[in-house]
Amino acid sequence: MSSKHPPPQVGNDAPFFDRPSTHRGIFYGLLGACAAVALADFVIHKHTTFEFETTFAFHAGFGFLAYLTIVNSAKVLRLIVKRPEDYYDR
Repeated sequence: MSSKHPPPQVGNDAPFFDRPSTHRGIFYGLLGACAAVALADFVIHKHTTFEFETTFAFHAGFGFLAYLTIVNSAKVLRLIVKRPEDYYDR
């Protein structure tokens, strides 16, 4: 049995979050927010503990590296704890 799905709507008839214009708006909005925060790094005085924390966009880079570490660790962990597809059907 295959279920028939209606064709995706395109243009202004599509739901708000399915419109390509909404995707572009969200992308450019996030890009602008990231740029604003990066530019604010020049004018905001930071009270740091270590000298390397004063480098430009240190916290953004550190956060991105932490994200990459978590995602790649999860990929490796998935290989270790993955079960066969019929694990519960036995």
